Amino acid sequence: MPDIQNGLHDMYYKLDRVEDIYFMKIYLDDLNGICVTAPLHKSKEDVEAFLYKKREWIDEKWKKIHGDLYENHLKEEKVAYLGRKYKVQKNSSDQPSSSFSFYKGKFHFTYPAVLTAEEMEVKLREKADEWVKNKADEKLKDLAVNSAADDYRLGWKDGDSLYVNWRVVKRSKQAIQTVIEDLIEERTY
Repeated sequence: MPDIQNGLHDMYYKLDRVEDIYFMKIYLDDLNGICVTAPLHKSKEDVEAFLYKKREWIDEKWKKIHGDLYENHLKEEKVAYLGRKYKVQKNSSDQPSSSFSFYKGKFHFTYPAVLTAEEMEVKLREKADEWVKNKADEKLKDLAVNSAADDYRLGWKDGDSLYVNWRVVKRSKQAIQTVIEDLIEERTY
């Protein structure tokens, strides 16, 4: 599966070449990511230039379709994990670094008192994403699945190995299991 840089990270795409079309088209498949259909006469460079031109549309469309994976609940001081949204308690401290943990049904975020409100929000977002990524590694490993980068697909199958987007752990256990089953059966949406 070829990939290009979209300015932030790699965009993986599946390319299908068809003889009887005269234009390129893009569609987003949840499991297979970005799928491009192109005429035989278009070069790889033309396809990648087209994708690069459409990168903002792809990003916007993907995040609209999968809004639950990208919702920023931090404004309402909540973090999504396994289908629920847990409250975040913020506490300033004299410590030079910040910490983020889950204890008794709540997230606890401790940050240096010297941070401005903006810096604190940025640090909270970083720490929350880091925590969710680490939990994704743990939870998905328990399900015999590998955690993968967020690259415009929920997951993919490579031989006997399954890879799932780390953001999927924000969904319910049942939704995670459905994604895994769909990957095993190589379904497309």
